[in-house]
Amino acid sequence: MAHLAMYRGLSIGHYLIAVPLIALSTLFGLILAPVFAAGPVWLCVLGTQLWHGPSPRLCLWVRITHLISLFVGALLIVMGVFALSAAQRSAEHGGGLLGAWGLIPMICGGVLALLAVATLVLVGPQPVANSAR
Repeated sequence: MAHLAMYRGLSIGHYLIAVPLIALSTLFGLILAPVFAAGPVWLCVLGTQLWHGPSPRLCLWVRITHLISLFVGALLIVMGVFALSAAQRSAEHGGGLLGAWGLIPMICGGVLALLAVATLVLVGPQPVANSAR
């Protein structure tokens, strides 16, 4: 029972992180929003599947997805650091009004990376032995 509760908590975590990311995907315009929202929508799909408990196939999907999301999160953090340093250089020359916008990819990347690490730790490296689904 506690095992299922952990998966349900992880499912809720997927929604809590994916829904704001879907909303943030509209920052790039409505034409590109479906492209950028595809990843968070997939996190919602995984969150729904995690609610029902683990299966070997689901755990494989979760591992692959979160290894990729860990990489994407790291890229977002690096992009945010570069944006903040570029804003600082711009501010030294009289510009840099939107310098804090570099925090958005850093925060999104950090939250995404935290979800990925928590999910990979919970799911673990081995497939689930009980295939009840």
